[in-house]
Amino acid sequence: MADYLLYGIDETGEAVFSEVVNECDRAALRARAHERLRDWPAVEIWEGPMCVVRMRRTTA
Repeated sequence: MADYLLYGIDETGEAVFSEVVNECDRAALRARAHERLRDWPAVEIWEGPMCVVRMRRTTA
């Protein structure tokens, strides 16, 4: 399993939080990102130079 970098992104599009996600298979990354949307307006997860998950909260 690879190590991934998860970024919490604020309303202006700036990364304001990061954490290393390890021991997580690629199939579970979307669920991890979805959980983090409670904390941040947007979340990205990167595997090296490649973004593998990008999520944003929906606006009502």
